[in-house]
Amino acid sequence: MTATPATPTDLVPSSQDLGANMVTFTGDRTTITFFPETPGPLQPGHEGGKLTYEGPEGTIERFGADIARVDSPLGYLLTIVLRPDDDTGQIDLTVLLPRVVGVAMEAPVVFAAMAIRTHRRGFVANPGPVLGYDVLPLVAKAEEVIIAL
Repeated sequence: MTATPATPTDLVPSSQDLGANMVTFTGDRTTITFFPETPGPLQPGHEGGKLTYEGPEGTIERFGADIARVDSPLGYLLTIVLRPDDDTGQIDLTVLLPRVVGVAMEAPVVFAAMAIRTHRRGFVANPGPVLGYDVLPLVAKAEEVIIAL
């Protein structure tokens, strides 16, 4: 497995790596859109991809280094913070993103996917696990779209 590198572009899955330049995931009250290459116009700090989450925690946009990446046997694991750590505990979201083949502008590929929402306990002193998990079944659509650079 390869963990997130020191610089945001060392392990950025490219559209060639993924087989698509935009992947949209939809599920119960949740939509996640991932661009392996940040759409333009680029702003400083926004290099290295874009992930947008719309769900119960609100609308959250992350770029480059704020998207943790692991290249694993399951595919790319893309993780973002939905709610920072505080007294109530941090919430993270990890999306499992496999390589997709056969994607073309006129032929998007639809497949089953999932995300895992991880809840940290925060400052709770009671016995029990430090992490809790919710598995989100998703429908993914991998596409080749025209993107402004």
